[in-house]
Amino acid sequence: MIRSFRSYLMGLWSDWSERLRGEALVVLLSRIATTGVGTVFVLVTARHLGPTGRGDIAVAFTLAWATTCFSDLGTSTSGRISLLRLNSEVGVTDILSLTFALVPLQVVSAVVAVTAVSSVSMGFSPQFSAAVVALSAATMLYNSASFILYGLRRYRDVLITDLGQGVFQIMVLAGLLAVGRLTTTSAVATMAAGPALGAAVLMRGSGAFRCRTPGRLTQHWRGLITDGLSPMVGMVAMFVALRLDRLVLAIAVGSHSLGLFTVALAVPEALRVLPKAFGQVIADRGRSGIDSVDTARRNCRLVVAGHCAVLAVAASLGWLLVPAVFGEGFSGARDVLVVVTLAEAVLSVHLMDQALLVGFGRPSGIGIPQVVGAVVTIALDLIMIPKWGMQGAAWACLFGYLALALTSTIWTNHELRRSRSG
Repeated sequence: MIRSFRSYLMGLWSDWSERLRGEALVVLLSRIATTGVGTVFVLVTARHLGPTGRGDIAVAFTLAWATTCFSDLGTSTSGRISLLRLNSEVGVTDILSLTFALVPLQVVSAVVAVTAVSSVSMGFSPQFSAAVVALSAATMLYNSASFILYGLRRYRDVLITDLGQGVFQIMVLAGLLAVGRLTTTSAVATMAAGPALGAAVLMRGSGAFRCRTPGRLTQHWRGLITDGLSPMVGMVAMFVALRLDRLVLAIAVGSHSLGLFTVALAVPEALRVLPKAFGQVIADRGRSGIDSVDTARRNCRLVVAGHCAVLAVAASLGWLLVPAVFGEGFSGARDVLVVVTLAEAVLSVHLMDQALLVGFGRPSGIGIPQVVGAVVTIALDLIMIPKWGMQGAAWACLFGYLALALTSTIWTNHELRRSRSG
């Protein structure tokens, strides 16, 4: 079985062009490095802080990404598209200066979000709340900086930075554990320091500070924000589709169930790096005019097939290893592992459709299918989680992703026909 599975994966790999494989491999290694650090972080904090502490940390990261999706106004995506587009007048300095201008909005959004969640049910301490705000600001800066480098197709620079950032975070985490100072606050602060340093390294290496005089920094801001509105709405909707279940589960049931649910999601979500890495390169090559629509479609189908095969093996191993790796207290996570893994396979269809939209569609059309899918997912989360708890969250995840994938496929086909006729 293992030999035939290996032969199948090698056959899929050989169908891609050498250039695509090389670029996708670099992006994949970068995402694996980030995921590896995240996995170590989950393991250490779960075993040391328990389900409740792990649940609080999961909420912290959820709030950080939620505010990032909103506060950058989609300029990370519109900026990346502008840099990839041939003969574009938008430069690195235009995007980076706009990012710095939007940081106060991110800080205010994070403060509001932390205050709202804390007042409803979580009861965060002032120190933990400050760490979450710092994590939110660092997340936005690093996300924008990495998207700039991706727009320049400097994938290796991001990989090296991710590796250095990961080593730093693991060393600090190990030090805190060794001296008995590992708490939810110190853990979140450590994960905020890594992206902050990484963002500084990427920004310095981008050459942005040598490109344009200060008087012209705002010249392209309006166009970047206009093109970014649809991706921003889509990113917020995508956050809702992928993360709202955690907040609802924490508020309706408690941090213990949330801790179990996040462990069940650890295996399939870790493997999401596969379609994301290939999808990013497929989109970049399409927007740069290297690959045609037909070539990109074929590559997307291969990615979905390979990802589903890997998920099947990972779910089987995860079922056996969860109690041994995380501890017997997390055995309940296996109750929903199969359902959330199937949901992840469905989500890969949406991710490939999104790659085609970024690569060939209009910026204004990128976020539309995500909004439709998010509406369905919100309704399912609000109905099913309070009634059925963690089981309801898993099935709401599956049905919501089905709606998201179906909507994305229909809309992507419409956009690609429009781009061809145009």
